[in-house]
Amino acid sequence: MPTMENAEAPEGGVRTASSQLPGHLAFRVTQRQVSLALVGLALVYAFLSGFHTVFDLDMGWHLATGRYVVQHHAVPSTDVLSYTSPGAEWMYPPFAGVLFYGIYNALGYAGLTWFCALALMALVAYLVVQGSCSRSESIAAAVLAIFAMPTLAVRMVPRPDLFSQMFFAIFLTEVWRFHRGSASVADSDPEHDGSTAALRRARQRLWILPLVMLLWVNLHPGFLAGLGVLFAYLCIEGLELVFPVRRKTALLRLRQAWPALAATLAVTLLNPFGYKIFKASLALAGLQPAGQAGNGPDVWELQAMPVTLSNLVQGLLDWRGLGSSFWWLAVIAVVVIAIALWNRQLGAALVVGVSLYGSIRHLRYQGMFAIAVIIVGSTILTEALARRKQEAAQVSVKRYGPVHWLAAGAVCALCLLVCVRIADLVSSRAYIVADSGMLFGAGESWWFPEQAAAFIQREHLPGNIFQDYNLGGFTAWRLGPAYGDFIDGRNVSPAVWTEKQGFISAPPDSPLWEQESDRRGINILFFSLARLSGSGIPDLRSLCQSHLWRPVYLDEVSIVLLRNRPENRPWIDRFEVNCNTQPFVPPTQASRKELSNFYANSGSVLLSLNRSDEALESLTRGEAISPEDPFIHRTLAPIYEARQQTQEAEQEYKTALSLRKDLGLSWFQLGEFYFRHGRAADARPLASTAAELTLSPVREYLLLGYIDLVLHHPELALLDFSKSEEMISRHWQGRLNVDPEFFAAIDEGRAQAYLASRDWNRAIQSQLEAVRRTPEVAGRWLSLASVYDAVGREDLADQARQKAQALSSGN
Repeated sequence: MPTMENAEAPEGGVRTASSQLPGHLAFRVTQRQVSLALVGLALVYAFLSGFHTVFDLDMGWHLATGRYVVQHHAVPSTDVLSYTSPGAEWMYPPFAGVLFYGIYNALGYAGLTWFCALALMALVAYLVVQGSCSRSESIAAAVLAIFAMPTLAVRMVPRPDLFSQMFFAIFLTEVWRFHRGSASVADSDPEHDGSTAALRRARQRLWILPLVMLLWVNLHPGFLAGLGVLFAYLCIEGLELVFPVRRKTALLRLRQAWPALAATLAVTLLNPFGYKIFKASLALAGLQPAGQAGNGPDVWELQAMPVTLSNLVQGLLDWRGLGSSFWWLAVIAVVVIAIALWNRQLGAALVVGVSLYGSIRHLRYQGMFAIAVIIVGSTILTEALARRKQEAAQVSVKRYGPVHWLAAGAVCALCLLVCVRIADLVSSRAYIVADSGMLFGAGESWWFPEQAAAFIQREHLPGNIFQDYNLGGFTAWRLGPAYGDFIDGRNVSPAVWTEKQGFISAPPDSPLWEQESDRRGINILFFSLARLSGSGIPDLRSLCQSHLWRPVYLDEVSIVLLRNRPENRPWIDRFEVNCNTQPFVPPTQASRKELSNFYANSGSVLLSLNRSDEALESLTRGEAISPEDPFIHRTLAPIYEARQQTQEAEQEYKTALSLRKDLGLSWFQLGEFYFRHGRAADARPLASTAAELTLSPVREYLLLGYIDLVLHHPELALLDFSKSEEMISRHWQGRLNVDPEFFAAIDEGRAQAYLASRDWNRAIQSQLEAVRRTPEVAGRWLSLASVYDAVGREDLADQARQKAQALSSGN
């Protein structure tokens, strides 16, 4: 193929780029244009992906820590935010919180939105420009970054982990470029000693790593990932030693790199806590058992990604969904690993493989996995494509052909994908469908109970506050330091987690609440009612009907209750709320999507209060604004079901499923609906899919067990119940001793399975265990009576029925 040096110019003139350049050079001009277009598209996509209202459950305690450092001019090494763990050791790099606190003071929540959006754009710019050694690699990196954008955006929120993503990208880019600086030359020239100008420049760039590490260790405990990159680099060079032709160059690189690597390790000690930061960082990284690390089972980031066929299929097909990003990257990673192994690039396969495993083992590391795929994958895929072009050039000299048209079509399809996703972001459709706490635009999330917090501060409610785990960060920031929080995302004391679970599981008027409130000085209950809160609060109706507590504030996202004591009567008399009549007034200045969230939240609260007519009206208004909101359809379904409108209820469940096929809850609720209505055969595949899609499928396997009982498969039912019990032990460690209902339901199901298998002794023992766990539940005694009847023990059956009758009369 001709080049510029050997091509001849026409006499008396000069060549033009369009008519005289050889075919492959003309294609380079087009390649440059494609590169600029894709990089520009990726940067725009990055900014818009990060430009959303700020919502993070841990953001609050980071801001509160930053405020403490600024106000006290000291770095805390113990808990200074909660009143339940005073003086407990807590070591966390504080300076990211200081930065966020400064941004908030200057620009408010909107400033945090702009900071995160610009940070995500800067990260992508670095990956597609600095992380690439050629225009072809830049194109590949831009394409991979576009696929990875939703995964990256999840991690680039106002919390210190944002800096770990950025610094991880710098570390991996620099060591990868240093490693690749002479690799290609060494492959083609075995006598090459590696001392090229490019390699010298790459060695000089390694000295940026100690400077970055000095920042990293003082901003986030994730600096361990940087040390992991250095260890991975040593492994990469170690694998190079296997090949004699590469051994000399690899040894030279190691000799040149070790001073910078050693300095990087040394500067990790330059932090306020010294060497102790390593122990704290290991715990926070999920590298210790939950009990030792102090993390409760609600820390979803430390959970594993369920890798099942259903998850993979739904993830790949849901191309508009934010969750599809990880699965596309996972497929690309597998391709990159296969190509790297085929070409004997063991180091590249190691880096991508370990990052893929880490992202599956802990959700927290999916952002770093995406970064690794972009940096290493762009190199491996570009080299593979270049080799393919060389092979094609030997058999064909055609400038245009099916390959070029296919490439052009792929670029157009990619641009169309990005345009659709950008439209989904700007319209907030992506966040609505994903049940997210965010909307497009600057400012705070609709999830934050700002009005309730303002009420507590304005009226100077007395005493300590009890709030759920998820609301702890907000409480520490918004109500501190005047009010300490009960527990927050730091979960400093595991004992407090167990205590919190005991509160939630017991009725509000129980002796436990009264005793613990006296011990802790709790006078205020502060709960989020927003749809993302999950099951972290007691039943809303029981709260409103409590004698020990009286509601003094209620809106569509929060409730505040005050302890019913004589000294609190002035506040209760002035502000007591009637939950049966409390109006929910939409905000006067709100966008359509904000109104949609208001109606969805208020409808959910009204339904919890058994005000179904008002709930239906509110949810219908929300549906008119956002018909693509699966939460609204999931909430409408039980209203129709309670009204015996079975077809309408089924349609709402199906609509919710069609909008979120990657969400296990959508499959579970439809399956549960079919099971309730005697359609066990239809329910089973839905429940099975739900179990595969759910992070902790406790309810899903429990439902499968009862379905299999109805379908006369007792052996399968026993397996289902065992899996449900295993999921409780694995994911809900903190609830083992305080929430017996799930265990009782499992034991009762086992009793029925053993009864169907005519294993009488085990049936009796399992049902007795169910009764022991929940002795106040009359239905469990009736089930025990049925078991005794089946084995001919009528005397014991009568006793069980009498006990059930006594409990029913008492209730």
